[in-house]
Amino acid sequence: MGTTGISSRAATGARTAVRLAAVTAGGLALAACSFLDWGFMDGAAKAPPASIDPSPTRTIFSLPRPSIPGLGLGGGPGVMSAAERQCRAALKRRGVQFVDIAPIRDSAACGIDHPVKVSTLARGVALKPAATLNCQAALAAAEWLQEDAGPAARKRYLTGIAEVRNMSSYSCRRIRGSGQWSEHSKGNALDIGSFKLKNGHVIDVSRQGLFAMRARGFLHAARAGACDEFSTVLGPGSDADHADHFHFDLRQRRSGYRHCD
Repeated sequence: MGTTGISSRAATGARTAVRLAAVTAGGLALAACSFLDWGFMDGAAKAPPASIDPSPTRTIFSLPRPSIPGLGLGGGPGVMSAAERQCRAALKRRGVQFVDIAPIRDSAACGIDHPVKVSTLARGVALKPAATLNCQAALAAAEWLQEDAGPAARKRYLTGIAEVRNMSSYSCRRIRGSGQWSEHSKGNALDIGSFKLKNGHVIDVSRQGLFAMRARGFLHAARAGACDEFSTVLGPGSDADHADHFHFDLRQRRSGYRHCD
């Protein structure tokens, strides 16, 4: 073998070594940048940029999580979504007392993935008995009480609401005379039968007499205000089934239509 062949192979080997060194150095530099950008050098780890999904990346070695149809998105009732967590934070900001309870699944059509049992709709305003609802329905009820029904009572009676009587919340049932499942079957509805004021006066939702002008005015205002928070509002005059209570629910309709009767 000639001297020229040996020199050529040596030169090729040297170039290969240089390329490998350059690639290695580049990789170390990128890793160092990421290390510094995420804040590990200053003793406090920072969250990754908003464009980066911080959730674990699924790989071929990841074990699939079991999924049961009908129990919701995001891995089922055991995984609480960001929207559910934000809803609970909103309830706490409004002073609502509630507890998270175990997922409910009474049938394929009835249940709540992340139910809450609500005992107050505001600070000092009890909901009796406590209502089992999904969080979104609970928040809508709290907003209605605090922004509509409460101010309506103070305006007409110069006192606030002390207690709201819950006639029905979660219930696995169909709409009477229909094959359609009630919004109660999803914890998406609340029925209210009466209001007790802080002065002890009780206002029943059932149709008031001709001369009960304050009560009629209060109930009308409370019912009208519910249309801002709920997609279905029923009560006395709607039909025989709602002659003695308000029915509020968050039924989703394709057109976005709200039924306020």
